[in-house]
Amino acid sequence: MNKPFAARLVAALAIPSLLLAPPAAFAQDDADPGYQTAEESLREDLALTAEALGWTFEEAEAQHRVAQALDGITSAIAAERLDALVGTALSERPGGIPTLYIKGEADEVVLEAVRASGQEVVIADGQRFSFLELRERNRQLNRELVALGYADLSSGVDITTGTISAEVAAQPGLPTDPEAIVRELSGGLQDGVALDVVGDLGNTVQYTYGGLPAYAGVNFTCTTGWSVVDENGVGGTTSAGHCQGLTGTWTSETGTVSLDFQAQHRGTWGDVEWHTTTAQIDRPEFYSSANKRRDTLSIERWWEVSVGESICVFGRKTDVRRCSIGVQNVFYSCTLEGYLTESMIRMKDAYTVKGDSGGGWSYQNRAFGSHVGLCGGKSVFTLADDLDHALGVTVLLKE
Repeated sequence: MNKPFAARLVAALAIPSLLLAPPAAFAQDDADPGYQTAEESLREDLALTAEALGWTFEEAEAQHRVAQALDGITSAIAAERLDALVGTALSERPGGIPTLYIKGEADEVVLEAVRASGQEVVIADGQRFSFLELRERNRQLNRELVALGYADLSSGVDITTGTISAEVAAQPGLPTDPEAIVRELSGGLQDGVALDVVGDLGNTVQYTYGGLPAYAGVNFTCTTGWSVVDENGVGGTTSAGHCQGLTGTWTSETGTVSLDFQAQHRGTWGDVEWHTTTAQIDRPEFYSSANKRRDTLSIERWWEVSVGESICVFGRKTDVRRCSIGVQNVFYSCTLEGYLTESMIRMKDAYTVKGDSGGGWSYQNRAFGSHVGLCGGKSVFTLADDLDHALGVTVLLKE
């Protein structure tokens, strides 16, 4: 692969500080002691991020500010040049200069998006493939490996190198030499693919508001994710697709709430399902931790997820909110209970246990996705942005 051309740009605009202080105690709403305002939500997540990474609160704030600027840049590019967008990566130094990856030469659309943001960015243009092309290459690789007999696999896109890494479980009677397997792939996949054959892939699933305990009969099984609505205005709640037989959930306000299964998806767009509920109103809110609830105000689009970005997760089995050390792969696939599950985000470590499945990945009041399990021993989740493809529903947002 050709080495990308890198250019550094400094926009004239300045990005304002978030002007937050480290948390001492969270102010509570007297009428609803578990509710967090948007400012309280951000303050908590920044503090948890700083703790997880060994940073100061101010360093976590600086890194978040850069991530927000990248969201604006990629959204502007996606609106006009989605075919050129590869993705973004945050600096390992908190608040450091991030990198924007572009297929081909960065044109005026790209340059203007960076200038208007006020964020200094390294533009690594000259990339061979866009994100959409890398995604299709990864899916094609999965199909070909399965056709060769390697049905148990794990693979993902590395936007920083334009390559795909894959692991397959050794199969009796099939080649175990990675180079021999790669030679069996179609010509276009024999370059830019790093393959390994292993014994154990470390893939496992991990068995209204979002973030509630979900039951199959009397057994606690999973966690609900997000309040959603379909094209007809029918509301409900999500969980993970492998959470079979869910019948109800529970809230302190209304007691037991029945779940009525509507649809499930385990495949191209992740691992997710949704249910209508007997609640009178499905609120655009979610539990961010055991006793704190937040409004759902926005959804993270796929082009806004950056490599290295910290995201938080809450599941009812872990029962604490954890903020991650960052995103590793913005597109990841692995075999889970016999289903080739694609289009997931994979983190740099495992932050979850069995029972957290379906729980929300979020930051402040922004919905990132729903927890699935572990691929290669690291946490993966279905993008909230993909729920329309997977189930025909969208996350319910507060207006």
